[in-house]
Amino acid sequence: MSGPIVRNYKGGSIVYFEKDKAEDIFVLQKGRVVLTFTNINGVELKEDVKIGEFFGVKSAIGRYPREETAQVIGTATVLVFKVPEFEKFVGDKTHLIIKMLKVFSSQLRQVHRQVREILGQGEAKNPAFELMNVAEVFYKNGNCEHAAYAFNQYINHYPDGMYIDRAKQLQDLASKKTPFPLTIPELVYKPEPGANAGKLQEMLKTMAVTKDQSPSTVDPNSIQSLFDKASTLFNALKYEEAGQIYKTLSARTDSMTQEEEQMVENSLFFYGKVQYKTKDLTNAIGTFSNFIKKYPKGQLQKENLYHLALATEANGDKDKAIQFYQKVVSIPPLDDSLSEDAKKKIKGGKS
Repeated sequence: MSGPIVRNYKGGSIVYFEKDKAEDIFVLQKGRVVLTFTNINGVELKEDVKIGEFFGVKSAIGRYPREETAQVIGTATVLVFKVPEFEKFVGDKTHLIIKMLKVFSSQLRQVHRQVREILGQGEAKNPAFELMNVAEVFYKNGNCEHAAYAFNQYINHYPDGMYIDRAKQLQDLASKKTPFPLTIPELVYKPEPGANAGKLQEMLKTMAVTKDQSPSTVDPNSIQSLFDKASTLFNALKYEEAGQIYKTLSARTDSMTQEEEQMVENSLFFYGKVQYKTKDLTNAIGTFSNFIKKYPKGQLQKENLYHLALATEANGDKDKAIQFYQKVVSIPPLDDSLSEDAKKKIKGGKS
């Protein structure tokens, strides 16, 4: 076993793309790497990797495709481990293992809370129904991989359950990435005799609980909870309610963690999107412009500039909008969907 290797990346380089086959595990030694991913609400988020932090661990160890895109901002130097090398490296380093477990547990806890918000439920009606409901929410939102996995869990845990035929049918369709069938009737709750009422709840608690915190102790007024709620409302097209929360969050100045600071920053951008979606174009332009001034190096700066261009164009100033689109095209990465859309807008505006 040769050990990890050192790689140097130029600015704008992609360490790996979402859905890439996972083989390597990385440690950031110098520079800046940003992870871009979509949460369960369908909202794109960005997260900075800290110096000395591992990234790409879960997908490499779990042998499944990457869940995020890792991009270099500026330049960066990383250590690259193969899975056996990584396992040997951390094998006797208990503190590293505990740290990673805390991170994974926190992520699972967030997913659990977001699922509950999307479903609009308090406690589960019964575990079999809830598992089917979660699976179908994933499927209807286009997340076929998670849906197929959840349906498979239902099949394994409830082979004689009343939803077994439905689960098998949808699991097969989701595995083939077939869109959710519009002809299938809505899932209806029915008490399931003999179901182990504690099974799913215990499984969720095992996933979500850390030594000192469980979902029941999460503050509903915390930045994380409010941001998740606003994201859920935004994706449900409840723009007015989402906008009120985003506006409140974007004005927060109290002491907060780095992750919370990122949510406050993102909230200003999403508040602008709410205004754009509701055709409040003048205020949308003002909010997007304020984002540029307040967060000149913000992780959502490119997306913000693109939406500023959209709002400006919709407001009737096509020449100024083209100037903004040209700026979008100049910001790395130069071959992403935003750049391509901006190029089309420039070409259409000049013709």
